[in-house]
Amino acid sequence: MQRRVVVRRVVGAFAAATVGEWVLGTAVAIHAYSVGGALLVGLVGFRFVPAAFAGLVTAQFADTHRRERVLTATALTRAAASALAAGSLALRLPFVVPLLLVWFDAMAGSAYRPAQAALLPTVVRTPSELTAATAAASNAKCSGQLLGALTGGLLVAGEPIAVAVSVATVLYLAAGLTTAGIRTSRRPGLTARLGPRERMRRMLDGANLLSGDREATQIVAFAGLRALVRGLWMSLGVVAALRLLGLGKAGFGILMAAAAAGALAGIPLSALLVGRRRLAPWLAAGLLVCGCSIAAIGAIAAGVPAVALMVGWGIGMAISDAAGQALLNRVVPAASIGSVTGFMESGKLLFEGGGSMVAPLLVATLGIREALIAAGVVVIAVVVGAGARSFARIDLRASGRVEILELVADMLFFRWLRVDALEGVVAQLEQVAAPAGQDVITQGDRHDARWYLVEEGELEVRIDGFLVNELARGDGFGEIALMRETPRAATVRARTDVLLLSLERAAFLAAIAGPDLQLSDGGDLTDPGTADHAELLGRTALLQGVGRRELEGLARGALVCEAEAGVQIVVEGNLDDRYYVLLSGRAAVLVGTQLRRVLLPGDGFGEIAVLHRVPRTATVLAEEACSLLSVPGEDLRAAARERGGLLGKLAVE
Repeated sequence: MQRRVVVRRVVGAFAAATVGEWVLGTAVAIHAYSVGGALLVGLVGFRFVPAAFAGLVTAQFADTHRRERVLTATALTRAAASALAAGSLALRLPFVVPLLLVWFDAMAGSAYRPAQAALLPTVVRTPSELTAATAAASNAKCSGQLLGALTGGLLVAGEPIAVAVSVATVLYLAAGLTTAGIRTSRRPGLTARLGPRERMRRMLDGANLLSGDREATQIVAFAGLRALVRGLWMSLGVVAALRLLGLGKAGFGILMAAAAAGALAGIPLSALLVGRRRLAPWLAAGLLVCGCSIAAIGAIAAGVPAVALMVGWGIGMAISDAAGQALLNRVVPAASIGSVTGFMESGKLLFEGGGSMVAPLLVATLGIREALIAAGVVVIAVVVGAGARSFARIDLRASGRVEILELVADMLFFRWLRVDALEGVVAQLEQVAAPAGQDVITQGDRHDARWYLVEEGELEVRIDGFLVNELARGDGFGEIALMRETPRAATVRARTDVLLLSLERAAFLAAIAGPDLQLSDGGDLTDPGTADHAELLGRTALLQGVGRRELEGLARGALVCEAEAGVQIVVEGNLDDRYYVLLSGRAAVLVGTQLRRVLLPGDGFGEIAVLHRVPRTATVLAEEACSLLSVPGEDLRAAARERGGLLGKLAVE
């Protein structure tokens, strides 16, 4: 099965499951009010609390079972729970029955995201594709929430509740069938297991780390405040739509769809945060927008303005989420980020569920209009009470890595990442110094699996002793070693004293695929899998650091050619003025009869003969049918001359 098809199926299944989840939650919450008032609505929202505890157990399924099977089994389990809930509602059984089934649905769903995060790296081919797939999943979540909330509200307004819940069942079934039949990954080994006790220990470690860190504690507290407000709204919104705003049974779905639309709009807006030295004001502004929106809905008490205010609320939630996580990544030491983030995410679920239960109490004691105003005022009071000094203190501590962030953001691999994910990459970087003349990586080395980014200084890239590239500030190298266990293809030597930033393989992949990623089954992300030949050329050792415009020019002049198994693509001692990149298949590099290296898709070869204008130093034999990108030597030398430096001089000679 083509990997692109698999990615589309995985993302599509997630979208269907998300829509189903929000159809179910929205429809049942609206129905709950007609059965037992605000208290039952709060109990429906409380499902996030048992889901948080269930996640301690279900998250390990991605570590011990085939991930695609976990996705299918989870979706089908949720379909069964939803079908039983629809049946109980059709039979008018006591509401406790569908309520418990909704809780069970949320608990079962806690297995889905960890499995998806672990599966995506095994079905994509490049780091760029991995970040794109992760971004697509994130967008599917936001748009799925919008469509699901709107659909759930409209269904429960026009159809019996059992019919609305049955639609969720159909969507869950569609999600399960979409991932059924995918076969991409092996069952993880025993060493990958991470049980509930270990996960609980990590969360406790996160709590301990926060106890002595004032700024980090404040950031986590703001995240908890955001989750609390979301939980309050999940209950108050149902009551407000029915009793205050005159929107009817479909009203809550419309309001949540507006909020989801705002969250989608907040995604490109969060890109404005990349490289900003001051992020705390954005966190404060996002929280204030959330609080003011809810308070204004209570004060205005009109349907149309409430829909518009919910769009603003969604934007505020998205901005505060991105800014808060980005600040946490700046403040918390790299070794502690996983534990602190895990503690924060679990705390957010508990606060959200707790907020859903507090909401009925507010309605009973204050009334719905006053409850909305009070919820908004609490947020405003906390943010204002924290004071400008608190946010300035957070920014002062967090602003030291902005220049490094700008370097990371320019990397092709990370172009899809949101600001908080980029900050996560920066937080994991370790500074390495190397004096002039020292080899940072050595051709043939099998042990060093790190990616490097040049912060200061200049380096040379050599293959078999021949200069093939130069690296300077902002250039990265070594990413292939992060994705497959093969020897280093080149030696990278410091020409001057250099400062490098290094990232371990696990941290690299976890940053772009999520903290639940496990690497024990060693997915290979280096197949090209892209029609963008310029991008492909830019990933080779020869052309790292070359500008996009030059790469596009090389791609336009390149040809795609085929080689059958057993054919010699280049022959040692021959004159051949072309550079090749393997698009598919497998080839062997031979010097005499000695195997020097195995080439896989994405690998380039032939640079020595082209740049130094010497006979081929090795034979490349197609071990299986291969497809190759062939670049004329003169085009390559023209790009080197335009780039300048030692390679430019070499290309002129």
